[in-house]
Amino acid sequence: MKIYYLLFIFLILGCASSNKVSDSDIVGKYSYKGVYGVGSDIEFKEDKTFTYTWVTGLLNGTTEGTWAVSGKKIILDSDRKKSDVIKFKILENSENSLDFYKLKFLDDNKDILPKVICLFLKESGEMKELDANFDGELRVSKNEDFQKVRFIFLGFQEFEIKKEDLKGNVTLMMFQKETYYQYFENEVMIFKGDKIYTDLIKKTRHVKNDFFTKMD
Repeated sequence: MKIYYLLFIFLILGCASSNKVSDSDIVGKYSYKGVYGVGSDIEFKEDKTFTYTWVTGLLNGTTEGTWAVSGKKIILDSDRKKSDVIKFKILENSENSLDFYKLKFLDDNKDILPKVICLFLKESGEMKELDANFDGELRVSKNEDFQKVRFIFLGFQEFEIKKEDLKGNVTLMMFQKETYYQYFENEVMIFKGDKIYTDLIKKTRHVKNDFFTKMD
């Protein structure tokens, strides 16, 4: 009876250990090659950092961060997070004695952004659209009925400001969207043998398979 009990214990421990992956199992470089110029590589380093590079035709990008192991899962977190993205800066927000707000829009090089779309929003869901002129300026009455205003410019980060936070003379710096960066926050990959399965591949077009293969 004791023999069967010991065999049972060994079997349970063996199954448990088979579901675990050590750091040394992961370390290395893995590659995925799709079709039509689609591909990506990821390198897991001994210091628990990673470098992920991808290419899709003429587009490419690199993400760096840290990784950890949980069972057969590899958890990735990029050094830069979406929450770190700067959408805008207020360069000026000063009182004026006028009966209107003077809004001015610049990019991160302090060049003028013309025709920025400004959506003045009410709690009821109603909105009114006004656009800045070609000099990147807009004047709007302080008596205008709205609770917040949303600023939109093609290729740039969208953001909102509450009416109560506007004083009078307001200069806003807007920032471009980062098209070629992939942010990882608890991104999960699955390790099986010499392959790593990930939804990152499934999200791309022209997929041939859904895993990275370890490189020699």
